[in-house]
Amino acid sequence: MTQGHVFKTFESKAALQAAAADWLANALRDAIARRGSAVFMGSGGTTPGPIYEALSQEDLDWDSVHVGLCDERWVDETHPASNGAMIERTLLQNKAALASYTPMKVAVDDPFKAVEVVNELYLEAGLTDVMLLGMGPDAHTLSWFAGAEGYEDTVNPDTTSVVAAVKAIESEVTGPNLLRMTLTQPCVAYARNVLLLITGAKKREVFEAAPADAPVSIMKRATGQALTVFYCD
Repeated sequence: MTQGHVFKTFESKAALQAAAADWLANALRDAIARRGSAVFMGSGGTTPGPIYEALSQEDLDWDSVHVGLCDERWVDETHPASNGAMIERTLLQNKAALASYTPMKVAVDDPFKAVEVVNELYLEAGLTDVMLLGMGPDAHTLSWFAGAEGYEDTVNPDTTSVVAAVKAIESEVTGPNLLRMTLTQPCVAYARNVLLLITGAKKREVFEAAPADAPVSIMKRATGQALTVFYCD
């Protein structure tokens, strides 16, 4: 299968972030123009913060936009590792405060026991129009951690669930927050526009050389021509 993704290189992280905000805004506008609404799924991490802040200032029909998460650490929103808290702090402000938002973390201690509840919440949002992803130096994307408990459910192309729970193996990449909830492979595969951010030559090497069964390789095949990659050194 031809992957067909677009790969764009930027001279600096600031240039990448500015271009990403513009790309996301245009993709959301296009979805709204075509069908009257748009669904955006965002990721956490350090690079997206300024992108979300810039995006929150964009002129578009924000009350027609629904925001969700690509994945979430199973922590309260008061926790500094919460992706949801970061999204609320950086994106759901200014003009984007009009957007609707569905958290991924619910009031259940064990994410494996919360899959059915979160699945219903995220099914209601509908197919994703725009998705922003990152990638770790271990080739994970979303919370697709190879070898994690529940990993096979996350990348199973035949699953009928749009979310899956995982318990990662602790590493420098995962940190101490091992329990996660994440979108599944079919949910990512059906996304209409996917933007992956890669910073640093080492990560680019991982992206390009990852084996076929690595999480990022599975994502590349699933998204195909819907995938655009923004890269800077």
